[in-house]
Amino acid sequence: MIIREYLIPMSDGVRLYTRVVLPGEGRYPTVFMRTPYDSESGVTDGMFRRYENDQFIRAGYAVVFQHCRGRGASEGECVPYSEEERRDGLETVAWIRTLPHYNGELFFSGASYTASVLLLMLDAEIPDLRAICLTVQTESMYHRNYFNGLCRSFCGFSWWLSMISRSHPKIAGDGDIFVRPYRDIMKRAVGEDLPAFTGELFHDRFDVFWRNDHRIGVMEKIGVPVLMVGGWFDYYCYGMCRMWDKLSPGTRAKSSFLMAPCGHDMRVRDDSEYPLPHGSLPGDREVKWFDSVRLGTRFPYAEPGEFRYYSVGEDRWHGARSPYENEPRSALYFTDDGRLTKKAPGKGARAFRYDPDHPTHHDRHDYMFLCSDEHSFDDVLSFVSPPFEADAAFFGPVEYDLTVSSDCSDTAFFMRLYLSEDGKSYNLVDAATTLLHADPGFRTGGVSRIRVISQPTAFYVKKGCRLRVDVSSYSDCFVPHANTSVPFSLAKRTRIARNTVFTGESALLLPLRQ
Repeated sequence: MIIREYLIPMSDGVRLYTRVVLPGEGRYPTVFMRTPYDSESGVTDGMFRRYENDQFIRAGYAVVFQHCRGRGASEGECVPYSEEERRDGLETVAWIRTLPHYNGELFFSGASYTASVLLLMLDAEIPDLRAICLTVQTESMYHRNYFNGLCRSFCGFSWWLSMISRSHPKIAGDGDIFVRPYRDIMKRAVGEDLPAFTGELFHDRFDVFWRNDHRIGVMEKIGVPVLMVGGWFDYYCYGMCRMWDKLSPGTRAKSSFLMAPCGHDMRVRDDSEYPLPHGSLPGDREVKWFDSVRLGTRFPYAEPGEFRYYSVGEDRWHGARSPYENEPRSALYFTDDGRLTKKAPGKGARAFRYDPDHPTHHDRHDYMFLCSDEHSFDDVLSFVSPPFEADAAFFGPVEYDLTVSSDCSDTAFFMRLYLSEDGKSYNLVDAATTLLHADPGFRTGGVSRIRVISQPTAFYVKKGCRLRVDVSSYSDCFVPHANTSVPFSLAKRTRIARNTVFTGESALLLPLRQ
C-alpha cells in the first residue's frame, strides 16, 4: 500500500488537504470521497483509517480522500452546500485525471454531507464517472429541513455551528440563542447573520433560494448506475425515496436501493429494544456495487432496478420497483373511546391542549425503541386497534384522513404509528403537517378535512398484535409550532391552542403489501 499526501491549490489559491491511497504501483480505478469530519491531523482519524485498510484497497481500487474547504487540514472558510464546495470537487476531479495511477475510471461514494458534496457536482459533465454510491442524503435540502411546513431541528442549526467552528469559534449559550424570532438564531449565536443558513429558515418551498441549489434536478440527469442506501428511521428517508423515483427509467433500471431499519448512522443499534436480527447492511456493499459495474459481476444484495427493503416485524427483506407502488386502502377509524375500528363509528370529537412553550417531549424517532404507554400525556390522544385476527404485511406511505379544528389561526398535527406486541409499543413511522399547509383556506375555529402522508415504511403485524396511533401537536424532531399563521422563523409570540380531532370522520389508512 502506498500513501501520498497533498495540499492541492484551488483556482482561488486555497489549498485542500488530499490523501491518496494506492494498492501499490500501477494504474487503478479511483474512488473519490470528500469529508468535513476529520481533524487537522487527518493521518490517524477514523475515516482515513477506514479507507486505508478498507475493502477498496484490497479489491484493487485507489482512494482519493479530501478534507472539505475550511475543515480538517484544508485551508479556507467552510460554507456548507456552497458554490465553492462544488467548484472544489470538480477541480479535484480534474486533478485526479493528471495522476499517474489513474486508469480513467472514476467512482463517487459518500454518506450524509459527504454525499451532498458529490451531488453538488452531478449537474456537470463528468464523462469518466462510472458509478455512484449515495447514502442517507437527499438532493433537496427543503425536504431535509421541512416536512409539510414543519421545520426539523432548526434546519440543522447545531450541525451548522460545528461546520463553521473554525471561522466562528465563539458561540453564545443556549439560553441566549433559542428565543423567538428564530430568524435571528445565527446572529445571536455567532454575532452575525450567515445568509447561506438563514435562507433555509424561510420555508416557502417555491422560494428561489431552494431552486438555486445545484443539486436540484441532478437525479434526472444521472446516466451511470447509482446505489442508494437509506434507513426507515432516518430524516432523509422521504427525500431519498423521492430521489429514486426521479431517476430516469433507463438509469433506474441499472441502479439499486437498499432501505434498512436504521437511523442516520445506518446501523441497527445495539440498544434497540425491538429485535431486528437480519436488519444490518452488508459492509462490502460499496465495493461490490462498483465491482458489478466494472467487472460485470452480480451485485449480491439487490437486483438491477430493485428497491430492496427490510420489513420490520417480519425480519425479512423484500424487493419492489418503488416505495410508492402500494396505495393506502385499508382504513381504521378513530373512535371517541380511543379505539381504531374497521367500521366507521358515529360522529364524535376529542380535543387536547397544546402549549408551544411547554410541550410534551415524545420519545426518540431515529431507531426502533420501546415507547411510552398510550394515554400517558394530557396533550396526546391515543387510538389503539383490536388484536389483528391474521398476519398482515404493509409497505408504502401511511396516510391519515383527518377532520380537525383549532381555536388558533394555524397549528400543527403530529401522528406517530406504533406496533404493539405483548403490551409494549414500538415506533414505526411519523407524519406531521401544519394546518395551513394542509388546508390554506383554514380560518380560526373552522373545521377542516386534511390528508397527511408519512414517508414510506414497511412493517408486519402478527396475529394477536395491535397498531396504535398517537395524535398531538409536537414532536422533538420539529421546532415547536407557535400556533399562529406567522411563518415559524418570524413569529415573536406563541398561543396556547385547543385542537380537536373529529372521530368517526378521521381514519388511519394503511398500505397493504400486494
